[in-house]
Amino acid sequence: MNTSQRRAGLLAAGFAAALAIRIVLLLTILPNYDTESYDVVTSIVRSGGDPYRDTNRYNYSPLWAGVLSAAASVADAAGLRRTTVVGLLLLAGDIASAALIFDLARRQRGRASAAVAALSFFANPVSILVSSSHLQFDGLAILGLVAAITLSERERDGPAAAALSLSLLVKHVAAIHPLLFRRRPGVRGWLPVLAPYVVFLASFAPYLASWREIRDRVLLYRGLTFHYGLEALLLVPGVPEWVPIAIFAAAVAVAVVWLRARRVELPRASLLLFLVILVFAPGFGRQYCVWPIALGAVSGGAGFVLYSAVAAAFLVGSIFRPESIAAALPGWYGPWWAAIAWLLWELRRGLVASPNPVKIAANSK
Repeated sequence: MNTSQRRAGLLAAGFAAALAIRIVLLLTILPNYDTESYDVVTSIVRSGGDPYRDTNRYNYSPLWAGVLSAAASVADAAGLRRTTVVGLLLLAGDIASAALIFDLARRQRGRASAAVAALSFFANPVSILVSSSHLQFDGLAILGLVAAITLSERERDGPAAAALSLSLLVKHVAAIHPLLFRRRPGVRGWLPVLAPYVVFLASFAPYLASWREIRDRVLLYRGLTFHYGLEALLLVPGVPEWVPIAIFAAAVAVAVVWLRARRVELPRASLLLFLVILVFAPGFGRQYCVWPIALGAVSGGAGFVLYSAVAAAFLVGSIFRPESIAAALPGWYGPWWAAIAWLLWELRRGLVASPNPVKIAANSK
């Protein structure tokens, strides 16, 4: 057996092991607040109710409510647990994301490195825990974003706009990312920038009577508040609640302008934007940890490895609450510091990879 065959065998074994772990976690999942919320929303949809007016547990576009209702119907007909059907959907989404990651990485570094990149996402404990244990569906939204990046890299702006729109409809975790997608001039170049917002807002048309709830629970939703990151500012007496939000808005605006001005390649720009969002976020939920994992797998690096380890340890503690090792696991600030370290690493790596143009010009004389 030559080296290539051994490498292929190890990669196949890695994917098989990751798949087995995901299935075991999925089949043994215990109900949590989010899965209970899925049942609440399903009941409301089936009775013809309004998921924005009739509960405070729904913070997304109407699409996900329809998906939950359909998944419940499939589960009931097949005699399965509803969590199993939802989990299988999330698993399929992560498999599709791994395939897209392979495609993105292959164009940068070749097939062998691309397979490692796909495995580093699919076997990543953060991705596994969020999708197959916490049963949060952020991965489906990330799938839409990665698909949009892949399509944009091939100059297919119409399909990229559709993929971005679907990403926001599932869950608007990439709501700021369309601003990075103007890569071509003219109307065509604006399509992936504007269409996702138009489609997302239009999806709420059947529920306009609940516009206040939509505004407060969807558009202004800021995650949980566990004094994560900049929320610590609110512990200072006299600091108003809007300060972390204002800092977040300013940081994101600067990041988008800087990334566009420097014409950073789209996969890397999207990764950096996610890291900025995590560092300056005015609220946090444990599922947010998965946001940069897919694009981080494409680029790899020490920052990706460090963040994955810290975020995974945090998720183990917050999901399973193991008393015997709880003191050794990072708390809510762990992912924040890890995101800062990863962002600094990526910025440094970008500077090293982009030599000073003045020096280049001087050396060329």
